[in-house]
Amino acid sequence: MQIIPIFLTFDRYYVVAAEVAIYSMLKHASADYTYYIYVLHSDIPVKSQDKLRKVIRRFPNAAIHFIHAEELEKKYPMLQGKKHFSKEIFYKLVAAEIFPQYDRVICTDVDVLFVDDISSSYFMFPDQDFYFAGVGQTLESGRMASYEKDFNEDEIKILRHEIMAGYLLINLKYIREKGKQQLLTDFYTRNFSRLQLPEQDAIVLCCWPEIAYLPLKYVACNNLYQVDEDAIVFFPENEEFAGDRETALRKFRDTLAHPVQIHYVGPRKPWNSFGVPKQGMWFAYLKETGAVADYLRDYPRQAVKQLRRLSLKRFCGKVLRRLRGAR
Repeated sequence: MQIIPIFLTFDRYYVVAAEVAIYSMLKHASADYTYYIYVLHSDIPVKSQDKLRKVIRRFPNAAIHFIHAEELEKKYPMLQGKKHFSKEIFYKLVAAEIFPQYDRVICTDVDVLFVDDISSSYFMFPDQDFYFAGVGQTLESGRMASYEKDFNEDEIKILRHEIMAGYLLINLKYIREKGKQQLLTDFYTRNFSRLQLPEQDAIVLCCWPEIAYLPLKYVACNNLYQVDEDAIVFFPENEEFAGDRETALRKFRDTLAHPVQIHYVGPRKPWNSFGVPKQGMWFAYLKETGAVADYLRDYPRQAVKQLRRLSLKRFCGKVLRRLRGAR
C-alpha cells in the first residue's frame, strides 16, 4: 500500500495530547494506505514513547518512528535552548532535510482532534508548484493592524495571504529543487523577534505566491463554533467562501458540521481548562485511547501552569490599565 508520511513535533508534556491526536487520526484512516507517523523530539522519555507505540499497535496500517533531534540541534545552535527559538516551530521549516526519502509530508500539531480521514489532503494539487499548503484566513479579523509597527506595507499585503501552520502539506521535492529551505531558515533566524506567528509568517513571506490553500475543514478551529453568524465577515480573498453571503454561510456551517480536524487554538486547551468549545469530543476520544489515568496524573501540573498564565495575564492587564489612566 502507498505510504502517507505524517510528522509531529512536541515535547514530553504533550504526550497525552499526542495520544489523543494520533489515535483519532488513525481511527478515521483509510484502509487503502499505510500511515507512517514520525515524532521529532528532544526530550520524550522511552516510557512515553512506549505508550504512543501502544496506541499505534491498535491499527494494522500504521507505524510510528521516533527521531531524536540531537543532530539538528548541533547543526542549528539556536535550537539548543527554547528561550528565543521554538524547536517545534523550526522543525517545520527544515522538513525537506529531515525527510529526504519523501516528496511530500503532512505535518500536524497535537492540540487537535481528527474526526475524518486526512488522506485526501496528501494528494491535492498534483500539478501545481507550491511549497506549503494549508488553510488560509477565513474570517476578516483585523489582525494585520498589529503588524504595522514591524512590517512595511508590501510585507503586510503578503502576510494577509497566511496559511495556518497547525496542519500543513509540505512539498519537500519542490523545496529541495528551488533551494528554499536555506532562505526560510535564514529569514526565520534574522527576523524571529518581529514574527508574531513565527513559522506562519516566515512561510508566507518567503514562499508567496507559491502557496496552496486547503479547504477549511482540514483546520476547523474550535473557536469558530462560537462565532455569531450575524457578525461574520468572510475574508474577501478566500475563494472557498466567495459569492453571495447565504451560499458562503451554508458552506461554513457544512464545514463545521463535517470537519477533518478540530484545532484547539489558544492557551485554553481541553486538558487544562473547562468550558472549551468541543471539549466533550476530546474527552470522548481520550477515554477511547485508554490514557485517562495519564491525563489525571498530569492534570495538576497543567492546572498550575494555566493558573500562572491567567495570573500573569491579569497582572499585565492591570498594569496596562494603570498606564492608560496615567496618560
